[in-house]
Amino acid sequence: MSTKQRILETALELFNTTNTQAATTNHIAKAMEISVGNLHYHYKNREAIIFKLYKQMLEESTLLVQDLPKDIVELFEHQKLMSKVLWKYRFFYRELLFLLSRDPLLKSRYISDNLAHRERIRITFVNLATHGDLDVPIDNIYEQLTDTVMLVLTFWNPMIETLGQEIDENGFEAATTHLRGSMRPYLTKQALDKLRKFDDS
Repeated sequence: MSTKQRILETALELFNTTNTQAATTNHIAKAMEISVGNLHYHYKNREAIIFKLYKQMLEESTLLVQDLPKDIVELFEHQKLMSKVLWKYRFFYRELLFLLSRDPLLKSRYISDNLAHRERIRITFVNLATHGDLDVPIDNIYEQLTDTVMLVLTFWNPMIETLGQEIDENGFEAATTHLRGSMRPYLTKQALDKLRKFDDS
């Protein structure tokens, strides 16, 4: 593994176990047993490391429009993947608003990505309706379901903390369960039958 990638791996571990303010570039360099100068050769500051980790997180989770889920099983398979990615990079959404307030470049990129992500979620729900897995009586339900997904993915982590609960990997799976519940009133019999087989497999 290259030094550049080792810096990312070490920073990710420290950010997840403490927070981005407690884990300075000095702490990261010390944990790697390299000089701070060596670290800064690859990343000029902590914000550059966070920005790269953010881009790495997107690469591991973002689907092209043509690859978006077409039915309910594909959707929940992707949500399982998302729960693992969110757990891997859990520091990011735990500190989201703070991180955006400190780095205008990250904020601008995040807003752009988030708008695109919102549209991909909406398209996914349209795909499900097209394939007979979702029965949406009025168009604004697409928007409501989309925003529910956005809220859960973005703020589930802080909500769990404010309830005095520990954040663990199972908590992110609970977020998936919550999303399934919000969709259930609109799932067709076909979709429910698919989910039963999916859960039994």
